[in-house]
This record gives sequence, C-alpha cells and structure tokens, in this order.
Amino acid sequence: MRSSLAILVGLGLGLGCSLLPACVSSDDKGPEEELPPDGGKADSIRTPIDHGAIVFGAPATSALTADEHFHAWTFELTGDATVDLATTYAVRGQRKTDTVLYLYKEGAAGWGSYIARNDDTGNTVYSKLSRSLGAGRYRALVKGHLASTTGKFKLSVDCAGDGCAPPPPPSSSCLFGATFDDIATNPALRNNATQSITAATLATYTAEQQRRLVVAVQQSSHTDVMTPAEALAVVDQMEVGIDYVTETASLRQFAVYEYGVGDNSYGGIFDNQTGALVSSIHDGDLANCTVTTEVCLLPADYHVMGTDPAFTHAAVRVITSASQLSTSERAQAELTLRRVYGPATTVDQGIGLADRHQINVQTYRHIATGRDLTVIEFGAGDTSVGTIFYGTTTVQAGAIEDTFITGCTMFAT
Repeated sequence: MRSSLAILVGLGLGLGCSLLPACVSSDDKGPEEELPPDGGKADSIRTPIDHGAIVFGAPATSALTADEHFHAWTFELTGDATVDLATTYAVRGQRKTDTVLYLYKEGAAGWGSYIARNDDTGNTVYSKLSRSLGAGRYRALVKGHLASTTGKFKLSVDCAGDGCAPPPPPSSSCLFGATFDDIATNPALRNNATQSITAATLATYTAEQQRRLVVAVQQSSHTDVMTPAEALAVVDQMEVGIDYVTETASLRQFAVYEYGVGDNSYGGIFDNQTGALVSSIHDGDLANCTVTTEVCLLPADYHVMGTDPAFTHAAVRVITSASQLSTSERAQAELTLRRVYGPATTVDQGIGLADRHQINVQTYRHIATGRDLTVIEFGAGDTSVGTIFYGTTTVQAGAIEDTFITGCTMFAT
C-alpha cells in the first residue's frame, strides 16, 4: 500500500506546490533575468560592486538594491582546497532574497566565463556551491534572480585543505638580491641592454647618465670625484659598465653602474625613471637598498588598458590646441611633452611636433582600488609615448614608452 506521504506528494505534483508548504519550484519563478553570457561580456557582470577580499569563515553582508544589482568578493588559494560558498539571510526573520551565485577563476585575460553557478539550493531561494579547486585567484559574484530582486543577504566562504593557507607576505628584502652577482641570475629581473662608458664614449652619454656615473664612483673610496672624467680616471681600466634591467612584475626599470677598484666590485643602482640612487655596490655586496619586490597594477602594454576588465574608462579626447585642456590637464601635458621634446617645449609647440599634430587625453578608474588616472598619450615617430598620472595631479603612475608601460608607481601592495 502506498503511504499517505507518497499519495500527498503525488497529489502535490498534480495540483502544484500550494499544498506543500516546503516546496519551492524554480519553474514557478520564471527564467533568471540578466543572465550573463559566457565570457562575462555584459557590462553589469564585468563591473560589479567590488567588495575586495573575503575572509574564510567570516561572512560578508550586503544588499541588492535598485542601483546595485551585482556584488563581488575575491579569495585566493595557494594550493588544492575544497571551498563551500553560500548565501543566506543577513538578519534572522527578514524577507527572503532570491539570489544567484557565480564562481569565476582569474586567468591571463581576466575573469572570463564563470566556472560554476547556483540559483536555488534545496528548498530555499538562497544559493550554494561546493567545489574542489586548485591554486589561483577566485571571484564570488551574487546577483538577484530577477532584475527587480532587492534585499539584504549574507555570503560565506568556507575553506578546507592546504590551499587555504594565506600567501606569504611580500618580501622585505632587496629586490636585486644580496650581491651584485645576484642580479644576473635573479628571475624577477630581465636584462634589456648592456653598455660601457670609457673616455672614448663618454661624450655620447647624456648629462643625466654622466651625473649617475659620478654618483656611482662616489660609492667607493673615491668620494671626492666631481666630474665624469675624474670618475673614469680612478676606476680599473677607466671603464664603467651599465646594465639596464626591468623588474617584470612591477614594470620598473633600473640602471646598474658597476666598475672595479683594485679588482673589487663597486657602483650604484639607479631608478631609470627618476634617477634616484636605490642601492650601492660595496666590494661586491649590495648596500643601502631601498627597493623591494612589487607588482604593478597597470598592464605591460598601454593599448591593453582599454579592454582590461580591471579598469573603466571614458572616451578618448583628441586635443589639437592647448586651449582645449583644463588647468590640470595642461600641466600634465606640459610635463609629458617636455619629457619627449625638451624642457623648453610649450604645450602648443609639443602638439605641433606630435604625430598628426594632436595628443590624446583619456581618463581611467582602477576598479579594485578606486584610483582615478589621467593619460596623456600621443604618437612620436609612429610609436606611442605618454604619461599616466594619478587623477588631476602631476604625480606619475606610469610612463608610456613605445606603447609599453614603464616607471610604474601603482603597486598591489
């Protein structure tokens, strides 16, 4: 004989969920609205409200409103782990908020397509995902089932496994290593070029390069040298080598000046953008180092910024006259044009020298940090050059050289 429960369930299937108080039918809710297509191409899904990192085991509370439909949190795994993600009520007894939960893994091109999704879990309108994941950075995104869905909710992310351990803190040791020889084998550095300064080649170097030569030689016992010629006269073989190296993660460039004094290695390492001395070389050892490992938040190629999901941006403004610039933009343009065309260049003169007699102005916002950026960019001999400034200031976030970004100061730390 069939049980009364089985009969009731059978009747419920024929008459609908109204006879079964615990039954929640996704068919009755209709299709999910604003479902993001694979690839995350919809603007709303690409630019959610970014709440930053969520702590494992510490739920985060937020709300879906008429203006804020998409909310996202990130977490990082250092290895394999099992992760449970769930939404639920923010306050006991509140009206239920019908959520949909998405999980993404960051790749080389950004967040890409979601790797998991859940609308209703069990007999509730809340959402839950449980996945075994590998090392990487992940995003949990919460939206409403309907475009009109509003209400508070709570997101929790629980983690089990070795990969739940936080990543090691950034190294506080010198970027270059402990000795001059460490630079050549440092995997964080890339050697771009090597040069040699001698009496015969001295005149081919700029005034700034010759100034660095004097400062580098002063890092030895020859602190009294004052001119480039004096500096070359006191070093072994009257020769100083220069290695130009880039920290690939931070897009910073450095110039390493090294020479021998009595068969011992001395010299100085300079920030190639600012000219500041960032480390000395004393008898082969690195001393007074002021730079540590960093990771730049800007892409390596400026042209990528326009499609990088980490940024929002406004339309490009094409400038053909200084009168089209605001006061702050004019100051930024002047600094950029003078860096390329010389210290006496006016803005209008620089525009006239640029390819097609124009410069481009564009504003960006880095979503995660909320930092506003202004870019002055133009063609100079069929190559892209320019400067990325913080907001309306003249403080540099990065320099554009042949489309590549160098001299970055906008770091993840």
